[in-house]
Amino acid sequence: MQGRPRRQSFVQDVKEGDRVGVGAQIWSCLKCPQCKSQNENYCPHMVDTYNSKYEDGSDAHGGFASHIRAHWYFVFRIPDALDSADAAPLLCAGLTTYSPLVRAGIKSGSKVAVIGIGGLGHLGLQWAKALGAEVYALTHSPSKEKDAKALGAAGVIDTNEDGWADKRAFQFDFVLNCTDAADKFDLPTYLSILNIGGEFHMVGLGDKSLPQMPPSAFASNAAKLTGSHIGNRQEMQAMLKLAGDKNITPMVEKLPLGEKGLKEAVERVQENKVRYRFTMTDFDKAFKA
Repeated sequence: MQGRPRRQSFVQDVKEGDRVGVGAQIWSCLKCPQCKSQNENYCPHMVDTYNSKYEDGSDAHGGFASHIRAHWYFVFRIPDALDSADAAPLLCAGLTTYSPLVRAGIKSGSKVAVIGIGGLGHLGLQWAKALGAEVYALTHSPSKEKDAKALGAAGVIDTNEDGWADKRAFQFDFVLNCTDAADKFDLPTYLSILNIGGEFHMVGLGDKSLPQMPPSAFASNAAKLTGSHIGNRQEMQAMLKLAGDKNITPMVEKLPLGEKGLKEAVERVQENKVRYRFTMTDFDKAFKA
């Protein structure tokens, strides 16, 4: 969500009149060890921007509104080079995929695989490429090959092919899973493509349990199985700067805010008929500003 701030004197980095955005986190205590170590996205008291509650029981209502109250620490100035409709998905999906790549030290010479070319994965491909990695898309939808290569993939690997992982053993430093279907994965097969000490990292969080697998699945290459939750303030600022500097944008479809537009967005997301993010627009018309 984006807008123009009204600020108090103690607010840093933004001023009244700036074009700003708020991501998926709207508050944390800023006092606990997690917050003080720039891990406020893991604060035990954190509040998500939508469908969440503050500690006093009041609701966090999200951004489909004419106004929003947000703690300044979670408000970010949008670079002039970014269109508002393009910037909006970066504040959630963008940070979710950027943070784990940075924390894993992905750089020139790294080899990365991104599973799923969708709302998260199409950004993960772009970040990995921008950070200098050689990046590949793993998908069961080879029809997305053209999009994947346009987004920076050096190649596309069809995971429906028999033995797809055998010839890629020990090849990848980092695998970013952006799907919510890991419960259907043969995880030992995916882990087998990791280099020694490589990381299989999940940001696509489904509701179902992961499949059972033996501990030996980690032993042959010291593989790591990890996950994360959005990112911190410093990562958000660096990500927005990178996007502005290198013209990294999501692939978005714009829909007008309102009952009709929201209904279409929800239905098409449920039907997997979006390429690859919706941005709601025309707030001024919806609220007759």
